[in-house]
Amino acid sequence: MPPHLTVMTLFALTLSHDVRADLLSFVQFFFILFVLVSFICVAAYTAKQIRAGRLFTSENAPLPLVMPPMAGWFFVISVVGLIYLQSVLYAIIVLVGLAGVLAENRRTARMQFGLDRLKPSKALTWGLLVFGAIMLVETPLTEASARVLEVLQVPHPDQQSVETFRQYSQSSAILWFLLQAVFLFPVIEELFFRGFLLTFLKNYTSIWPAIVLSAGVFAFAHLNLGAVLPLWFLGIVLGVAYEHTGSLVVPMGIHACFNLATGLSLLMDKGSSS
Repeated sequence: MPPHLTVMTLFALTLSHDVRADLLSFVQFFFILFVLVSFICVAAYTAKQIRAGRLFTSENAPLPLVMPPMAGWFFVISVVGLIYLQSVLYAIIVLVGLAGVLAENRRTARMQFGLDRLKPSKALTWGLLVFGAIMLVETPLTEASARVLEVLQVPHPDQQSVETFRQYSQSSAILWFLLQAVFLFPVIEELFFRGFLLTFLKNYTSIWPAIVLSAGVFAFAHLNLGAVLPLWFLGIVLGVAYEHTGSLVVPMGIHACFNLATGLSLLMDKGSSS
């Protein structure tokens, strides 16, 4: 299901058959327009910041986290290992580990992650715009990745959580899955992959390699070979957003919108197959 159809999910599942097609076409047109406008706005803004040398600035850069290298790498390996094992314990480890790191550096989460750096309205606006811009790239990138793997005859089953969601039949289970995907996982994952891992890697390399490497770990940790390139691209954008604004709220918002679109796409698949 192409990502640009995800926003029509709720309509498709609730409207009568007679009016569904017309309204879906209207919503599809509106969403495509939103994606195009978002892409133009974000691309123009990014180009302007690059020309002015302000894409990454010292005043907005996330504060460095100082910790012993051995402890830092142990934390990274532990979290990534738990994600590969698909254990929910990784969320607890992330929260406990970051609490310890912040205490060691004598900082609050608000200070370290710039939680109040931007007004909520501005963070929300940029989150939506960047999400829309991303979708213009994610759709062809996802389709191209799938076709290449099919040509190479490389198996690329969906992520286990996706397969689990497809088996849900009770509305409460579906709602709980969506709530986790939109409100819980983006917060935990951004705290670790951008809030910690990106900043930690900058102790050993410059900004761009740190962004690309942390995005790569983020992509492969999702255990979905067909989604590696789209998720890697998403991770790079999330890293740039964090480095540019100094606020982790922005990548959290972008991530939440992306997960919501994916969840609604799966929900629409369920509705069309039932």
